[in-house]
Amino acid sequence: MTTLNESIVRFDQLFRDLGARAQRSYPNESMIQFVAANWFSLEFEQRKNIRILEVGCGSGANLWMLAKEGFSVFGLDSSQTGLEIARDHLQGKWGVQARLECGSVTTLPYEAGFFDAVIDVVTLQHLNLHDSATALAKIRRVLKPGGRFFSYRISDRSSAFLNSGGVFVDAVTVDNVVNTGMPLHGNGPMSFWGASLARKMYLEQGLAIESLERVSRSYGNGTSCVEYLAISANKGD
Repeated sequence: MTTLNESIVRFDQLFRDLGARAQRSYPNESMIQFVAANWFSLEFEQRKNIRILEVGCGSGANLWMLAKEGFSVFGLDSSQTGLEIARDHLQGKWGVQARLECGSVTTLPYEAGFFDAVIDVVTLQHLNLHDSATALAKIRRVLKPGGRFFSYRISDRSSAFLNSGGVFVDAVTVDNVVNTGMPLHGNGPMSFWGASLARKMYLEQGLAIESLERVSRSYGNGTSCVEYLAISANKGD
């Protein structure tokens, strides 16, 4: 089984077991900053013309905020169970809607040049390097000229990178963080990128990084940490 399929099976089971508790309920702060910097200056009525896709949208923690703020929102996830939770979450709790579709980030069932922005919050980090390159190429394809891509993913400065206890399937991807002393253990395949690798991968797929910020959190009284890369990029013309 490929790391992509392992991730799909893992998270579908999490949604089946835990329901809405499988993921957070509120949006990622770095993602909010990205959207605010680009489009919060628009009048509310103008925002409906901005199409935003979240890949790996899960139970809709980011989607409801984007919909509340007036954007035209789309969500893609490989888990039909997760999408059903998202639909209930969006309509039942927040009174908003998004266009949800079941599918893979390595195919993206949308026409070319359709979106103003694509958002990834800890989804692409579960792909190996080969599938990551495919996903980045697909994301570029569905972006409009000048469209923007935001990604929030685990970095190679995280404690689990060299202490995962898992098996490396390529230079930066482990099959699972099996070390129970590490944060994020048991989440299946995990790819730990550094800044230089991110720039290389993006450049090869025609995406220009505009900003790359590090966000760190410590656990166990500082004995271990998780660091994320918050990456903003654009397609260019």
